[in-house]
Amino acid sequence: MRTKKDKKQKRVKPELPGGFRDYGPADAIARGRMLEMVRKTFEDFGFDPLETPAVERTEVLTGGERESGKIIFNVRGSRESFGKVEDKKSDSSLRFDLTVPLARFIAANPDTPKPFKRYQIGSVWRGESPQAGRYREFMQADVDIVGAASIEADAEIVAVFYNALKNLGVSDFRIKMNSRKILNGLSAYSKLKDETLFDALRIIDKQDKIGAAGVKKELEKEFGKKVSEKISEFIKNPQVALNTRTVNEGLSDLETIFSTARGLGVEESKMEIDYSIVRGLGYYTGFVFEIVFSAFPGMGSIVAGGRYDNLVLQFTGKKFPAVGASLGVDRLYAALEKLGVLKKKRTTVRALLMNLSPKLKDEYAELLRDLRAANVNTS
Repeated sequence: MRTKKDKKQKRVKPELPGGFRDYGPADAIARGRMLEMVRKTFEDFGFDPLETPAVERTEVLTGGERESGKIIFNVRGSRESFGKVEDKKSDSSLRFDLTVPLARFIAANPDTPKPFKRYQIGSVWRGESPQAGRYREFMQADVDIVGAASIEADAEIVAVFYNALKNLGVSDFRIKMNSRKILNGLSAYSKLKDETLFDALRIIDKQDKIGAAGVKKELEKEFGKKVSEKISEFIKNPQVALNTRTVNEGLSDLETIFSTARGLGVEESKMEIDYSIVRGLGYYTGFVFEIVFSAFPGMGSIVAGGRYDNLVLQFTGKKFPAVGASLGVDRLYAALEKLGVLKKKRTTVRALLMNLSPKLKDEYAELLRDLRAANVNTS
């Protein structure tokens, strides 16, 4: 019998916080099978799994810079000195990507055999404002090769994601490649001051969102018409600055990566050089690339990454060669759903045993055991 107190009990609204979502059984099953294929492809290429905790020390994630903390979810109750003076070193936060944890792992385990080929699939959290298609919790699937400076390693990262998408039944996608070495030659050619190069690259990086005309307009507003025209010339054809050593190196690298990836089975028709691809400012040191679905130009990249040889710099003070990329699992799932590639099932159950007679309880139990022993999912 319900008491008066029960009747007055406040009901809690069953709502998720903004930027989070549930996956029901049909979506969770399809998503899980998609990830199984991705995982198998990674392992086919010789990548081994690495698992790191969802929570890291805040200082590790931000590199000691407070500005980086804007997108981070801090973890309450993570103080190691309960009731004592707060110790900043004990602050913890949810990871916002899978690369920083990899860097921390390598720095903490310097004897790890190199090259270290690792993959990791897991959720990350960012405290950004929720928008259409952008969530505060999302899953990434990363592969990285640490300790390999060769261009062959760059090409293999392209090949592994090419195969992952092909294995999922996707064929209509483009692999867009560039090199930060090329872009670093932009300031000399366009007479930009070195300290304003990042401002120019930030605008160029918007091309997939605002188009070439939009980029040109913003460049003119920021740098004037003359400099804007020089920047546009360079982005269309960096060979106008062939006398710059870094540009020559970048163009040569791209040519080798292109041919090596082709030798690894990547279709030439799927690859293209796009000098407007920028990726993370101040992060990448060489080759960069993105994979986009031709059918969904507004969706953004499904896979993105490149070479970042400053991987463990903040931990060891030394540069360490590394190349890798990240696949946006939730974005990929949404794309596959639109393409009709996914086969959804509402349950994993293959056999349903009806309890029609209490007298046969023992026989039912035996039949359940036999079906499950034969790997038939039975409820």
